[in-house]
Amino acid sequence: MRRRSLLLLFAAMVCMRSAAAGAFPDKPVRLIVPFSAGAAADSVARPLAAKLTEYWGQQVLVENRGGLTTGTQAAATAAPDGYTLLLGAASTMVTTPLTVAKLPYDVRRDFIPITRLVTLSPILTVNPALGVKSLKDFITLAKAKPGQLNYASSGMGAPNHLGMEYLLAMTDADMEHVPYKGAAPGVVDLVGNQVQAGFNALPSVLAHIKAGRLVALAVGSRQRSPHLPGVPAVGEIVPGFEYVAWYGLFAPTGTPAAIVEKIRVDAARALAAPEVARVLLADGSDPAPGSGPELARLIEEEAALWRRIIKERNLKLE
Repeated sequence: MRRRSLLLLFAAMVCMRSAAAGAFPDKPVRLIVPFSAGAAADSVARPLAAKLTEYWGQQVLVENRGGLTTGTQAAATAAPDGYTLLLGAASTMVTTPLTVAKLPYDVRRDFIPITRLVTLSPILTVNPALGVKSLKDFITLAKAKPGQLNYASSGMGAPNHLGMEYLLAMTDADMEHVPYKGAAPGVVDLVGNQVQAGFNALPSVLAHIKAGRLVALAVGSRQRSPHLPGVPAVGEIVPGFEYVAWYGLFAPTGTPAAIVEKIRVDAARALAAPEVARVLLADGSDPAPGSGPELARLIEEEAALWRRIIKERNLKLE
């Protein structure tokens, strides 16, 4: 009798979880984007939100909350019911926890990884005035003028800061780091030749490359980008180098597993929709959905890499 009662209780719990997932969502859903409106993250969040709104019959509201930790903290402390989601990135989920002391959230404790959404190939660009046309020439120049060239990043400890330091470490080159408060002002100064180089996500620089205002030297991904097939991968010149940006979807810890799975499945379906994929690809993002455990492993692998680079380069990030 006791075993039968336990089985009935388990069956009831499964039915309740399935029912909860089946009813989800029955009100609007917030998608917190921890970056200012107009940032590259919006080009992923908004088409995804529009398609999920269509699927669910409930509005998925994109809420931009810029600031180093503001948006991520808001998502971490939200009710774990599926009605608040976070568009996380390598910066918010990997490098910020490595470089900022006393964060008001803990990535492992406070979030459930749902799925990676897209990858973006960061691209190394230089101002045309620098006079280099290839990555080999750029490395040669940086080694010939140690500390005399400078590069922009979106901030101390940001992925594009650590990505460039990774490249410098692998090539024994030396450049001066100029941190900005976000990618956009760094790109503006790169175009204006206040800085000579930068490693940025493709959407931030693609228009400048096409207009000839910046010279594309190499992409950080292992393979060449389909968006710029004539531009080599860094790894073709510096074997073993790989640096890729990404955005993923997260929920507060405690969100029911059935709801998390429904969100994952519907997000993957949205990314595969031709009208969404077309918008993402036009902006330089490549749909790359996967499982929650896969995203969790990616975070751990990247954290290990950047922790090593921070130590080897003796980077003072606070």
